[in-house]
Amino acid sequence: MTTKSFSVWEGPEGIKEYIEAVSGCKPYSGAGICPRIHKKTTILRSVDDTPYYKDDLTNVQNPKYTLFGHSGDQDENEKQFNEPLLNQAKTENIYLYRVRKDKKKKEYIWYGKYTIKEKNVVPHIGKDGNDRNIIVLTLDRCLEL
Repeated sequence: MTTKSFSVWEGPEGIKEYIEAVSGCKPYSGAGICPRIHKKTTILRSVDDTPYYKDDLTNVQNPKYTLFGHSGDQDENEKQFNEPLLNQAKTENIYLYRVRKDKKKKEYIWYGKYTIKEKNVVPHIGKDGNDRNIIVLTLDRCLEL
C-alpha cells in the first residue's frame, strides 16, 4: 500500500475518520504520540519542519520518528508518551501519519501500520536552542492485506 493523502482533518473526507476506521481509535490532533492503551494502539503524528525533532519520512518503508521531548535530553521512560509507545504490553499496534503545511493549507498523509525496528540516540538541537540527545526510532512498515 502506498500513502494516502487528505486535505482536511475532520469530516467525511477527513483523515480523523479514516484513522478511526483503520485503527479503531480516535486520534488527537495536538499530540505527536497518541497512546490508546485500552486498545494497545499508538498513533504517531509527524509535523514537517519541526526543527527540534529529527523525523525523516522520505523512506516510507523505514521512516525515522523522534520520541517526545522538546528540550533537554529525551527520556524513553517519559510516562505520558514515550513509555507507552515503547512498552509492548501497552502498544501492539503503531500507526503513522504526517502533517505537511503550505502557508495556511495543511495536507495530512497516512503512512499506515509499523513496528519499531531500532532506536538510536543522536545529538540534536532542542526547542530552547541548546544541544541535547534525542531518541530516534526507525520504524518498519507492516504488510497490509
